[in-house]
Amino acid sequence: MGYATALGMAESDISLETGVSWHFQSNCYPPVPQYMVPVAVKAIHRAVMDEWDDVLDLPEGVTFRGQDTAPVASIISDLHLDAFVDVLTQEDN
Repeated sequence: MGYATALGMAESDISLETGVSWHFQSNCYPPVPQYMVPVAVKAIHRAVMDEWDDVLDLPEGVTFRGQDTAPVASIISDLHLDAFVDVLTQEDN
């Protein structure tokens, strides 16, 4: 999972949704399903607001450790979204 590639997507002029979508398809193996993009975007925004312990609902049929919810910190880590959080955090400062 290339942080540099994700960082390039995060720093580009494309929308956050498009950047995450590209990241999931081209920077993750196996590719992350596109139905996870909205959850990822929510998690990124929560992480930027320093709400790492918040829990988000997952799409129907998706589970995390047997639950239909997942903590923001786990979503960011497991889906390799750190670059997006880093860029948006820098923009807020």
